Amino acid sequence: MSRGEVADEEGEFGGRVALVTGASRGIGAATARLLAARGARVAVNYHRSADRAQEVVDSIRRRGGHAIPLRADVTDPGQVRDLVAGVTAELGPVDVLVLNAAGLGAHEARIAPATELDWADLERVVTQQLKAFFLTARAVLPGMTERGAGSIVAVGAALARRPAPRFLPLAVAKAGVAAAVRTLALEAGPAGVRVNAVEPGLILTELAAHIPEPQRRAAADRAAVRRNGTPEDVAELIAFAASPRASYLTGGCLLADGGTALA
Repeated sequence: MSRGEVADEEGEFGGRVALVTGASRGIGAATARLLAARGARVAVNYHRSADRAQEVVDSIRRRGGHAIPLRADVTDPGQVRDLVAGVTAELGPVDVLVLNAAGLGAHEARIAPATELDWADLERVVTQQLKAFFLTARAVLPGMTERGAGSIVAVGAALARRPAPRFLPLAVAKAGVAAAVRTLALEAGPAGVRVNAVEPGLILTELAAHIPEPQRRAAADRAAVRRNGTPEDVAELIAFAASPRASYLTGGCLLADGGTALA
């Protein structure tokens, strides 16, 4: 929920159930808060950060919203099944799915020139990211198609279309997510389910804390808006893509890089 924003049960997500994976911090947390502020009943998924997830839930409840924390490793098929079953039992069937969890921590993705990487470095990142996307989307799609409605939004990365040196594994993984989004949009569209992605550039989350300040400033200078992005910037685009306002948008990959790609 945005800072100071009180939940509106009659908002555009009123009566809808949203599952946000990887929602204990950063973009996921900002998205969970925003969807709750606009009326959604939100399942805040986390893997390791129970305290952080509870903080997100508490912040939503303080402003009159409805949220619950649910633990699951979204790269584990059994845990994903239990996660979706838990959301359904506690809140109702999933209407909005935000695929934010990457399936691995930032420290697990090696950043180095391709010639210094092993196959295992690439395989680990690509496999975990695509499992996090595929397993969760597959778990909710049958219910959405049966009801004839639903929205899935994946958090990709600008790297999928504008690569950067030393980020080969992540660029390949996020390109795979973009391809999966377009394919699922074709398959699920006739049943009333929309599938989109938001592709952020450099966003000032905890995962970007390892980036030296001069590099962050340089990235801001390259952006047309002359600043770095925030989790709230990305959450707004995710909420738009998931909302009825975007009813004719599917298979889209919305670039959220402040105009960096224009340079």
